[in-house]
Amino acid sequence: MGRTGIITPVAVLNPINISGSTVSKASLHNKDIIDELDIEFEKGFIVLTGETGAGKSIILSGINLLIGEKASVDMIRDGEENLVAQGVFDIDEEQKKKLEAMGIDIDGDEIIIRRSYSRNGKARAFVNNVRITLTDLKEIASTLVDIVGQHSHQMLLNKNNHIKLLDSFLNKDEKDLKENLVNLLSQYREIDIKIENIEKERKETLEKKEFYEYQLEEIEKLKLKDGEDELLEAEYKRVFNAEKIREKVYESLEYLKDDDDSALSLITNSIRNIEYLGKYDERYTELAKRMENAYYELEDCANEIENISKGIDVTESDLDKIAGRMNTLKRIKEKYKRTLPELIAYREDLKEKLSDIDSGDFKTKELKKELNKIKTEYDKIAEKMTNSRKEIAIKIENELLNELKFLNMEDAKLKVQINKLEKMTNDGYDEVEFFISTNVGQDLKPLSKIASGGEVSRVMLALKVIFSKVDNIPILIFDEIDTGIGGETVRKIALKLKEIGDNTQIISITHSPVRASKASQQFYIEKYVENSKTISRVKKLSAEERIKEIGRMLVGEKINNEVLEIANKMLNEG
Repeated sequence: MGRTGIITPVAVLNPINISGSTVSKASLHNKDIIDELDIEFEKGFIVLTGETGAGKSIILSGINLLIGEKASVDMIRDGEENLVAQGVFDIDEEQKKKLEAMGIDIDGDEIIIRRSYSRNGKARAFVNNVRITLTDLKEIASTLVDIVGQHSHQMLLNKNNHIKLLDSFLNKDEKDLKENLVNLLSQYREIDIKIENIEKERKETLEKKEFYEYQLEEIEKLKLKDGEDELLEAEYKRVFNAEKIREKVYESLEYLKDDDDSALSLITNSIRNIEYLGKYDERYTELAKRMENAYYELEDCANEIENISKGIDVTESDLDKIAGRMNTLKRIKEKYKRTLPELIAYREDLKEKLSDIDSGDFKTKELKKELNKIKTEYDKIAEKMTNSRKEIAIKIENELLNELKFLNMEDAKLKVQINKLEKMTNDGYDEVEFFISTNVGQDLKPLSKIASGGEVSRVMLALKVIFSKVDNIPILIFDEIDTGIGGETVRKIALKLKEIGDNTQIISITHSPVRASKASQQFYIEKYVENSKTISRVKKLSAEERIKEIGRMLVGEKINNEVLEIANKMLNEG
């Protein structure tokens, strides 16, 4: 989140704006619940306190909207048609590149995220006024803020997420290796599908082999040629009309060259006359040359007609032969419901299918060689990943045990178990699950089997402490995670939150006076009635006001000097 900003909601929230690599300022406006809310956030451990129902959840709801959580019509206040949440966030260079790849222009080191939701269910999300999908919003926001609530343990305790938790500790080279695994698996599956398709086609061909052989023999026997049917039609037309053609050809030759009155004879005489006139006028000489060219062109035509006429002599059997071939082609085209070019293509396809019966083994053999090559490389990288994970697992086990001991779970035992799968996955062959024993003599059992709410809260906090070192999320928001915990453990949790607040901004919603006393900054949320309208407001507490609020959290409204002294002592303990 950005360093400065505003939360301003339209509906339950009338825009919500949050900004800061820490959140530095937030404001809310909602006339039904929150009239005005202005918060100046500092770095470190911050708590929001107040009576139940005062409106603390509204702030959390607004942030949830900004990080892409589900919206509902119930969140829209009466009399309004929509709600809007808006936030200003600081971003680093890596986030900048990702956003620019999405087509979002970045000017400076900040982005504005806006989310809207209407009563008709229409939802929109924007980054710097560029519309994005809810999926993209979640991806972007996941690197900015993390909300740890009473129910967020479900993600941490789900074994399907444990390998992701473990892999968050991978270094850059190891992450590159994991990416190679993904690419290799993709190649493997692609080739495997090819082999499967070849085998399937080969099986189908074998089943229909005799049928295909019959069809091929039938078609090949006809010796089909592309365009043959069109040529036959033209030839039939010529042969059928041979007599008419012959009559006109002979008549034309007679007109052109066969007697003294033919066209060529007459042109020859005309040329001689014009040449004679050339001695009187040069223009006639030029005309004579042009006439000679015309003569030679006409002579060529006559010779070509004569040559063509020599092939006109056809018999009745010629006509029958052409007609028979035409009928043969017609029948085969009707039988296979294909044109001549399609029949020729089908003939070649049949040849290929029958050939593949023998060559199919060779094709799959080559593909299987490639498949084995990829798997060998995959197995090599997967083994490296397993070894890296085993080293990380030991480190996590030790760090988690130390954190749990600090949180008064001295008897806890923890094991990060890595099992080998039989199938290839994007993560290699590893299946990761966290196992825990919380009491002496108790066998290790899956993390999800923790029954005690107090134990769940402490394990969840310990996990968050460890993984916050590598997820680089600048803001952690804790929503009453110490439910079901009392005594010294509450103090330990508060100290732990204060500790991690040195590097990460911690915002905590709590009813615990102990936790509130360890915060570097405290806000009080109260609810009152004004003009027949319920209004909530938020106030930053001074040191004196914090003493009174912690006193209220200790005993309720019956605060006396003794309680105030205790509250003061809690604050000054640091």
